[in-house]
Amino acid sequence: MALGIAPAASADWPEKPIRIVVPYGPGGGVDSFTRPLAANLQSLLGQSVIVDNRGGAGGTIGVLNAARSPTDGYTLLSGGVHQPMAEVLYPNRGYQIDKDFEPVAITAVVPNVLVVNPAAGLDDLSTLIKRARAAPDSLTYCSSGSGTSQHIIAEMFLRETGLRILHVPYRGTAAAMNDLLAGNCQMMFDGMGTSAAHIAAGRLKPLALTVLRRSPLFLDIPTMEEAGGPRLDAGTWYALWVRQGTPQPVLERLRRDVKTALAGPDLVKIWQQLGAEPGTVPDAKLDAFVKEETARWSALATSLGVRAD
Repeated sequence: MALGIAPAASADWPEKPIRIVVPYGPGGGVDSFTRPLAANLQSLLGQSVIVDNRGGAGGTIGVLNAARSPTDGYTLLSGGVHQPMAEVLYPNRGYQIDKDFEPVAITAVVPNVLVVNPAAGLDDLSTLIKRARAAPDSLTYCSSGSGTSQHIIAEMFLRETGLRILHVPYRGTAAAMNDLLAGNCQMMFDGMGTSAAHIAAGRLKPLALTVLRRSPLFLDIPTMEEAGGPRLDAGTWYALWVRQGTPQPVLERLRRDVKTALAGPDLVKIWQQLGAEPGTVPDAKLDAFVKEETARWSALATSLGVRAD
């Protein structure tokens, strides 16, 4: 796709502020992992790094905005597994994540966690399963919207267990989380990045992780399989991208500085508080990783019959 204009590379890059497009609203997982990284990059690059939230249509509005920006390295895209998921759900989105963008780094990896409101009386996964089986559609789960990662992972769980739990979609994670905390829905399949603080404060009760191994940062939370549920492998990763065609020296500079920023003690502490581990995909394998994830989640969303808003 011929999107944007490819300018000549500047040896003095960056010479002006850099914009990071977050294709979701403030307060969600992508936003939470972008802002601390942007602050560290600002110090390393010597220029302002501005976070630009452009939510809507499952993230595709913001991604398309970044896809139409010049290939000069001054516009970055912050996202994650949500972008490969959107490929099949929004066929007319106007871009392809694995062709119009070049991944800079996998910035964080977090498990997804099934959390419940403590007042719901769902003390463990077996209790939840028994109640849902005895009274189909009596329980509700909230998500950040139809076709989002929270929706897809919940539908994976429901397919594997044969349960019927009503889906209540919201416009963004922050709105869904507010209603979960208020008790307006009973549960949510959330990324640990937005649930960790609520778990630590006792506002949410974690029942199980939707990954194959326990998190070293939350060793007391069992995996779904350990808790008596299905074997699920559905974690969340976050990433930074630039436009395909960005000058190689700029891409290499960004990759070096992102690694330095992620290794800073302040970011290490924040990532731990958010229940995250740093990404470990080497630069040479980033393109293949994104392509594999795009194929995997596209096939899964299709098989589940998930539809976007």
